[in-house]
Amino acid sequence: MFVSNIRTDFYDVIAGNRVLLLVGCDVDAICACKILQYLFHCDNVLYTLIPVYGKTSLRESFARHKDQAKYVILINCGSTIDIVDVLEPNEEVVFFICDSHRPVNIYNIYSESQIRLLMKSSDCEGVPQYDDVFKDSDSEDEDDDDSGRPSEASVLKRRERRLWEENRDKVMFDYNQISYFGEPSSQIMFDLAWKMSRDNNDLLWWALVGLAEQFVMNKREQEKYILAAASMQSHVSRHNRIENGSVNAICNMKISFDKDLNLALYRHWTLYESMLYSKYTACKFKLWSFKGTKKMYEFLVEIGLPLSQCKQKFTAMDMECRNNVGAWMEDMAEKYKLDQIVYGSFVSQFGFKGKFCATDVVLALNALLEATDKEKSPTDRFLDALYALSKGEVNSIKKGIELAKLRMVAIFQQVQSFINMKHVVNAGPFLYAIVPNTTHDNKYFSHPGCLSLLAHFLLEAHVNSSRNRRAGSLPLLLFAHDEYEPDRCLVVGIPPLSEASPKSFFGKAFEQAAEQSRISISQDLFCPSFTYINRNDQSKFLNALYLLLT
Repeated sequence: MFVSNIRTDFYDVIAGNRVLLLVGCDVDAICACKILQYLFHCDNVLYTLIPVYGKTSLRESFARHKDQAKYVILINCGSTIDIVDVLEPNEEVVFFICDSHRPVNIYNIYSESQIRLLMKSSDCEGVPQYDDVFKDSDSEDEDDDDSGRPSEASVLKRRERRLWEENRDKVMFDYNQISYFGEPSSQIMFDLAWKMSRDNNDLLWWALVGLAEQFVMNKREQEKYILAAASMQSHVSRHNRIENGSVNAICNMKISFDKDLNLALYRHWTLYESMLYSKYTACKFKLWSFKGTKKMYEFLVEIGLPLSQCKQKFTAMDMECRNNVGAWMEDMAEKYKLDQIVYGSFVSQFGFKGKFCATDVVLALNALLEATDKEKSPTDRFLDALYALSKGEVNSIKKGIELAKLRMVAIFQQVQSFINMKHVVNAGPFLYAIVPNTTHDNKYFSHPGCLSLLAHFLLEAHVNSSRNRRAGSLPLLLFAHDEYEPDRCLVVGIPPLSEASPKSFFGKAFEQAAEQSRISISQDLFCPSFTYINRNDQSKFLNALYLLLT
């Protein structure tokens, strides 16, 4: 059931008790975890923190630690599955679920005893009514006559139940068909801290990074990001006005909201490389081609930015160029159809150690979470990302930024290869592409975050370079070799570019295609748009999807 008052119905309940904290491996979950850790430290709440990577990991982690605590908190994991059925907890265990994945499992919504949902009911779309899903089972034979034959009342009752079951199946299919994301968990946790009068700039920054993750990873509509950013801007003004009114020490963090260039990592890179490897400018100029590169050079000349300045570190550029490049690009945006070259962004400055944009921190944390260093376990990578968010850990963020640069270069080169070799296949109702397992950069695409970034980049690049007018209305399937299990591959499905909404139907489509083609798939990740299939079953899987979506 939904929690109406997060402070009294959640935090006051767990305060003074030991808590088991199970956290999903994404940036928003890590930010929410940091905020909750801060509150726990304030109140001396004992907790056990366990990162979970999928449904199997969640089940195994709970089984190992279920005797440690009566209260279990799930962050960005568990809402889409029937928790009581899957985890089989003792009756006294209570779960508090703060998860941005949708749709929420219907049994979690209507559980009155063990499940508490830390989210707004208005943020869950199309929840079926209780009577449409649940019905008391009664005996259908009680109205049989003396001869053992069903009476008329019994026949009518059975017919009524059959119609109700058919309607239930339809209602449940419609509800579970589309997967999407709701409000970031980090914002919900920041709202809790604010209501407890314990919010500060550090907690605010973590919430802003969690919000930026949904923008960077294409998880929510751009309009919803803008509305959420506007609501958070009031907190930014409130906190930073208070701090500006007092003496600011060098170690103080300052947060601002302003127009920023839609170029990834440009403050920590050269402007030329940032334009080359950022999805927005690469697709607008078609930088995978010689003609596109020439057009970008013309753009730089027209705004009066010498190439020698663009090819050196942004921090080493002339002061005039560095301070005015945003305004110069915005002035030329209409001529070159770069209507989104600037956008509203949150920027933090920690003393004299440099500025960090929230979207850049997202890329850095994602790179740390999905680092390709085989000597580190998934738990080590999770703790590295968690530690990088700690106050003053600028060097850890910079390490993540360097890893993010390597990923961005790999993504661009793979997109360039797909486009130039024409390896994006039009299968009729959808597009698909397969990342070759011979490429050196395949190690990056074994991870869902990087594969998702590649898929969105590839789809936009294909639509911009294709002569087929239908390309923008087709979804994309992308297959990548799983580096950890050579016999299987990771598949992601993303919606068409023409649809402004990132809502996806692929989770249910994957399930139906596997059932029809009689192949085994593993939808172990919490996001249903990803699935694992056996490499030998690719053609069967594609044929089944073709028949399903035609």
